[in-house]
Amino acid sequence: MSNAHCSRGRPPSRAWPAVATAVALGTACGTPAPVTVSLSHPVTVPVEIYHNRVYLPARIDNSSLVAVVLDNGASVSGVRDSVARALGIRSSRRATLLGNGRSTLSIELADDVTFDVGGAAVREPFVAILPYDEFARHEGRLNAGVLGKDTYARFVVDVDYAAHTLTLRDPSTFTYSGSGIVIPLHVRRDARSAWMAARITVPGSGPVDARLGLDMGTYSALRLYSPFVKRRALLGAASGTVATYGFGLGGEFPIRLMRVDSLAIGNLRLRGPVAELSTADSGATAREDVDGTIGGAILSRFRVIVDYAHARMILEPNPHTDAPYVADMSGLVLDASGPGFATITVGHVLPTSPAFEAGFAVGDQLVSIDGEGVDRLGLARVRALLMRQAAYHITVARGSSPIELVLRTRPMI
Repeated sequence: MSNAHCSRGRPPSRAWPAVATAVALGTACGTPAPVTVSLSHPVTVPVEIYHNRVYLPARIDNSSLVAVVLDNGASVSGVRDSVARALGIRSSRRATLLGNGRSTLSIELADDVTFDVGGAAVREPFVAILPYDEFARHEGRLNAGVLGKDTYARFVVDVDYAAHTLTLRDPSTFTYSGSGIVIPLHVRRDARSAWMAARITVPGSGPVDARLGLDMGTYSALRLYSPFVKRRALLGAASGTVATYGFGLGGEFPIRLMRVDSLAIGNLRLRGPVAELSTADSGATAREDVDGTIGGAILSRFRVIVDYAHARMILEPNPHTDAPYVADMSGLVLDASGPGFATITVGHVLPTSPAFEAGFAVGDQLVSIDGEGVDRLGLARVRALLMRQAAYHITVARGSSPIELVLRTRPMI
């Protein structure tokens, strides 16, 4: 999908696939531009912030309101396969999708689909029909689709994470007079990706310069891709990393968690963010177009204004900006399934972790935590609990018998 002559702000020797999700269907410069409705005034809609992603209400081809994910890292917008069937959106051809997971997916494409967000509409020449079932198990909820890079090409995208609002503005009339931090973006001409210059200070090593893609569809704070990790010998330089798993479209991928000393982007300096160091040999996190991404665990600490037309991102701090960065303290990697995703199951138990020491096993079904049913808590709240240091009394179902375990969480990085 890369096409070097289509890009601007591009490192001279590297190709430019999409940051998070690339769909192989031909050269990007040859794809038709989205058809948009003129935006005479800003449009604001409420959003839900879930797992550091932005879920917003939209209509797909005049449907009732459904929840879609906002993701500039998606090279095309997409519709969940079951939603496409219900709406009568028909496939026109097949394509290959490369997501963050290790598996490459064969997907279908559909032509001429319109997304409407509060009256701001984009008619996409084509969209991906996406198999979201595995993603939903890891995420703990469904979504009807994804709004990708064309939304950013057409509008100034303003997400106020603290206020839970999304505002779309016309870039031809947008001016900014606030006191936010302006970060220059290198935006590919077809808007498929944008990156920023950054400097990362790693424990046991000096500062490292990196090109980090903006990825508003990713839950993590800082994600570093495996070629960059190898080239900079980051795993050898740092101690105290934890082997675990990230996930995205295409399933899981192996990572090591590490806390970096600092991350500098323009005039912004962040202390102690958690980094995911990919060790994958396939999928988007094994690519070399950028060195990694900045995602929702950082962006959610700001009001974020993405202005591709003027090649910039503006960050206004919110009350969470200086909060410590936290990570899982349990060693449990969990999945959710069943009606309402109320069944929470152990997918992995990390070696030497608190969960390993407590006696958890792969396949255990969590029943309750300190007497409260996990079917009422949900996956997001369970994960939040396991990012706190505490002693939890957890009932699990293993086979036909309930088992009581005591999980004493502790910082692992």
